[in-house]
Amino acid sequence: MKGKLPRNNNADSGTKAHNDNRAYKVGRIRHNSWASRVLKSCDIIIFETGLVHIYKNHKRELDLLGMTAIQYINYIVQNYNEIRQGSGSSILLCVNSYSNTKNSNIAAIELIFRVAGKNNLYEIKTALPMKTERLLKKKLLRANPRRVSY
Repeated sequence: MKGKLPRNNNADSGTKAHNDNRAYKVGRIRHNSWASRVLKSCDIIIFETGLVHIYKNHKRELDLLGMTAIQYINYIVQNYNEIRQGSGSSILLCVNSYSNTKNSNIAAIELIFRVAGKNNLYEIKTALPMKTERLLKKKLLRANPRRVSY
């Protein structure tokens, strides 16, 4: 069930499903991609509680974009063109449009590397719109050479 939520799911309604914290695979860092030079090759997942968190904390921005939390995350995972250092050991995947305004919004997700048994994975901690000015304070680890246009 890649990147899709069941119809009766509460993740986008902002209500928490009791005793239910399903994980959804939303993408993968491939071993031969430009990102694999700084990231390990493994799946990217989000737990249902993470979707609820994103919806509750960024409802206004999501509504303006006309997207659900899972659509916003899928957009970033499919289109990121920068990898930056997040807070602590986290990593930011960013969709940077490289506009010259420091107030333009950048779409970003914050990932945490986890070892789950024999599997490695990246868990999405949060998704957030960021101002360019704030993003530039984060250390650039790698940019996609094919998508970057300065």
